[in-house]
Amino acid sequence: MTRIAGALLIGLLASGSAAAQTFRSFQAIPVPDAATRQAILLRGGVAAGIRQVPRDVVEEAVHRIYASYNTPDFRQYLSERFYDPERLVEAIAEKVPREAVLRLISINSIQTVSQQPAKDEAGRETIESLVLVVVRAQMEFSSAQGFQRREGESELVLRFRESPR
Repeated sequence: MTRIAGALLIGLLASGSAAAQTFRSFQAIPVPDAATRQAILLRGGVAAGIRQVPRDVVEEAVHRIYASYNTPDFRQYLSERFYDPERLVEAIAEKVPREAVLRLISINSIQTVSQQPAKDEAGRETIESLVLVVVRAQMEFSSAQGFQRREGESELVLRFRESPR
């Protein structure tokens, strides 16, 4: 009896794993470059040779991004390197209530993690800085249950380009 139960269990496990494999697909996950990984490992320490992007410049950018959330202008703030931006915009349109507002509560930390020479769209020399920003925000909307708030913390990676000095 135990042999039959064991064989049945193995047969069920084998058939379940075979069926599950048809639903899996692998997509590459983008990873930061070596300089960015090293800066992230410092966790708050300043890497040598990196000039911090001014806090007021970063705060202004974060406020503009959050003000454009759930509007047609939001798409312009996503990088061309952002993985599948259309999917994010569609998910927001489908799953987030139209009247939802993303309210910025606080900007907790700002850290420039890497800088490197780059060229802008016109081909001019610039310095590209990646800035890690930790923000606390809350989504506010009305539903059948009344006024709703969902608070959370997010980590943003912002890219700034500026002319070399």
